[in-house]
Amino acid sequence: MTIKKKITATKAADPVKTPAVTVADAPSPAALQMAAFQEGVRLFTLKKFREACEAFGKVAKGPAINIADKARSYLQICERQLGQQSMQFNSAEDHFNYGVERLNARDIEQAKFHLGRALSMDPDADHILYTMALSCGLAGDGNAACENLKRAIELEPRNRILARQDPEFTALAHQYPALRSLLDSSGVAS
Repeated sequence: MTIKKKITATKAADPVKTPAVTVADAPSPAALQMAAFQEGVRLFTLKKFREACEAFGKVAKGPAINIADKARSYLQICERQLGQQSMQFNSAEDHFNYGVERLNARDIEQAKFHLGRALSMDPDADHILYTMALSCGLAGDGNAACENLKRAIELEPRNRILARQDPEFTALAHQYPALRSLLDSSGVAS
């Protein structure tokens, strides 16, 4: 019987030795949200966009507003990447159309990429050169904007008139004197 008493005494003492897990010890919702965000970024870095989308979708619903906002930004990029992966670009016009869509969304780098692909397939397409000139100008590359617009005008002289009437080219002409000179010239050989 003495043995039983010792065991009972030990059992009674156990809760004192091992502290109970309290609610204060559990990670906060914001900490869980941050951990999920970090996992989403890890998946994003590995280009696992579908899995990252799921992670960022959950994070976007979390309590920390700044983390939720960042997650929504990543989520948009992931969705765009997933959509782009499913698109098939079979022609210069496919790349051109997508480049225009990206330009309108002010995703200048993607616009330039797809317009460049379109030009590699159809180097004498004046409408592609014209749009590439605009993309380059908006990206801050005045020289490339001038070169592409100059080539577009050589191929189709009406592009000079279109660029003069285009508010975006008008704004760029104020930034880049060479572009302004190209638009101001009459185009008549002397």
